[in-house]
Amino acid sequence: MDFALDEDHRIFRDSLRKFLESELRPLDEKWGDEEMVPERARQLTKMLVPWGYLDGRSDPFISCIMTEELARIFPSAAGIVGMTAGAGWSITRRAHPEVAMRLGPPLLAGELIGANAISEPNVGSDPSSIQCRAERKGDGYVISGTKCWISNGHIADVVVLVAQTDPKLGPAGVRQFVVDRRESPFKSRDIETIGLKAFPTSELFFDDVAIPATHRLDGWAESGDMTDPAKSFPQVLQAISAARVGTALISVGIAQRAFEIALAYVKVRKQFGKEIARFQLVQEMIAEMATDIDAARLLCYRAMQFSRKERCDAEVSMAKAYATEMGVRVASKAIQAMGAIGLAVESKVERCLRDARMLTIPDGTTQIQNLIIGRALTGMSAIR
Repeated sequence: MDFALDEDHRIFRDSLRKFLESELRPLDEKWGDEEMVPERARQLTKMLVPWGYLDGRSDPFISCIMTEELARIFPSAAGIVGMTAGAGWSITRRAHPEVAMRLGPPLLAGELIGANAISEPNVGSDPSSIQCRAERKGDGYVISGTKCWISNGHIADVVVLVAQTDPKLGPAGVRQFVVDRRESPFKSRDIETIGLKAFPTSELFFDDVAIPATHRLDGWAESGDMTDPAKSFPQVLQAISAARVGTALISVGIAQRAFEIALAYVKVRKQFGKEIARFQLVQEMIAEMATDIDAARLLCYRAMQFSRKERCDAEVSMAKAYATEMGVRVASKAIQAMGAIGLAVESKVERCLRDARMLTIPDGTTQIQNLIIGRALTGMSAIR
């Protein structure tokens, strides 16, 4: 399989990189390590709409390029726009026609911010154990429960929420719902973390929040009839899989940024009368970083390409596990190559390490990814 970029891909990448360098980098330097607010998030998202960040491009290489290049410049913005796009396309494709028409276009235009709420205080890598309840009452549902570690949660206008409709059914009772915060208010709080500070990680509190029955996200025909509610849980798993590839690509972008900072520094910093890039052990670190990044990038390209056609749990988990751990390794090695200045906030590379460290846990820890890979290879589950 050929993973080389053709001329059109390279032209797109170079044009996008030029735009991001001139327009987004100053905003990252200003806002990238601060708590995000909805107004800024909408501004950033709207700036990226003309480049196709919300239009669901079918070309897997273009999707990879867009995510990596944005993460290289403003990693928190890559997370914000990715979550909004995911919510927007879920609603556009699977919501009741009226809901899809009302909420899909503004989400995909960057006028609204979206989130996908799965994890809970006691539910992480096992979405079949969802405890948040959605009880049918009259013409709608009442949502009760708490969601935790929700990306974009604190700034989201619209949330695609996963809830249990009947605990007796287990995974078969899990459904997705659209919660429009303007019509069905809920409380939230931002959880302060070590990195990706402008990409909110939040708790959401649903205290008997009422939503219309049409906000059940199970797939609806144009007639307004539900198509196949039984597909809801598999679609939750599919959403998690897509998020894993996106997280892996963000890690590649962060690692590339750290590598570029370190490479530029070692080529001008002098010790013992020569540039430290001439030292063998520094060159070894440079070579290891470049190889690590390229290996992760290729795993992401493969996972993105395969996942567009079929379910490929092992390939997705390989990309997510390797790329996110790689991001931490490369950022740490970049600091080491730079010496004391790498520890300084002004060097920018220390933030790469903090941001990269945020990504080995969301969407399933590295250890969970390894269990998924092991299950695929052996045919045996280590969990159940």
